[in-house]
Amino acid sequence: MKKLISLSITILTLSCSNDNHSKKVNNDPVQNSAKVTSNSTIDVLNQNVAYVGFIETFDFSNENEVYIGLYLLQDEISEDEYLKIEKLADSLIYEDDENSRYKFPENVSRKYFDLRGLSKLSIYDNQNRFVSHAEFLRVEFFNQSISSSFIAVYKADKKIKSGAMYGISNFTEAQKPINYAIREDTILTQKVLTKLKVAMPYYGLANNGKHIQYKNSDSTISVVNSDEFAYIVLSHSKEFKILYKSPDLENITDVLVVPQMNHKLPYLLTRNVKPETDVMWDKLLYYDGTKYIDTKRQRIE
Repeated sequence: MKKLISLSITILTLSCSNDNHSKKVNNDPVQNSAKVTSNSTIDVLNQNVAYVGFIETFDFSNENEVYIGLYLLQDEISEDEYLKIEKLADSLIYEDDENSRYKFPENVSRKYFDLRGLSKLSIYDNQNRFVSHAEFLRVEFFNQSISSSFIAVYKADKKIKSGAMYGISNFTEAQKPINYAIREDTILTQKVLTKLKVAMPYYGLANNGKHIQYKNSDSTISVVNSDEFAYIVLSHSKEFKILYKSPDLENITDVLVVPQMNHKLPYLLTRNVKPETDVMWDKLLYYDGTKYIDTKRQRIE
C-alpha cells in the first residue's frame, strides 16, 4: 500500500502528549460517534471481505483510537487529484505543532475511498495474541510534519500502546497458537544472499533479514533484501526455493506473520520502501502454491 511521503511523485492508490500548543477541535458527540447514518455506507463497510493491515496509534492522543491506512478507489491519481481530495476534508479534529487531523464527510469518504469490509477490526499483537476489538469511526486526512496519508479511524475497547500489531476485519475467531519463531540472524542472511547471488544492501546486514523458523522442522522462510529487491525464500536441508522476488525496486523493512494459511503457508504482512527514497507502502502477501503474490488492496476474498 503506497502512502504519500513526497508530493513530487505520481501517487499510486492509497495513500508527546497534548500541550499548550495543541488543540482538540470538534468535540461534537454526534459527529465523532461510531454511528454511520447512510445505509449505502453501512453496506460497503459490512461487505463480507477480510482486510488485514498494520494498526497504528496516535502517540499524542489519550483517546482509545487507532487507525489504518486507506486505499483510494481509483488505482492511480495525479498529484493535483490527490490535493483536490485532500481539500475535501471539512472538519478539523486535532492540531498541534507537528500533526493535524481533518475529517471527511461521509459522502466523500464513500465516493473516494475503498471502505469494503472495514466496519470492525479484531486486533492482534506480533505474537498473534488478541488485543482488542475496534469499531469504525470516520475517514480522515492525517497530516504530519514528515508525511501525510488518508486513514480510517477506529475506537478500540481500550487504550492501546504503540507496538507491532495488525488488524483483521470480519474475523472473530481466536488465532491458532504459533508454531514458529521469528529471528534476525546476520549470518543466515549472508548465506541466503550468497545463494541468491545478489548484491548486498548498501546499508549492510545489521537490520536486514527476518527468518521464520518452524518448530519441529528444519524449514525456514527468510525475508531478505538485496540493494534493489526484496526476496522471500524457503530453505531446508534438501531445498532452496525462491518464493518471492519483488517485481519492482523494493526493500521489506518489517514483516508480521498472519496465521491465515493458504497452501500450508501463512499470509505475510509487510512494510516496504523503495530503496534510497522515502516512498513507503504496505503489502499483504499470500502463497498460491508456487510463489508469494500480492493481494489486491490487502483483502482476503
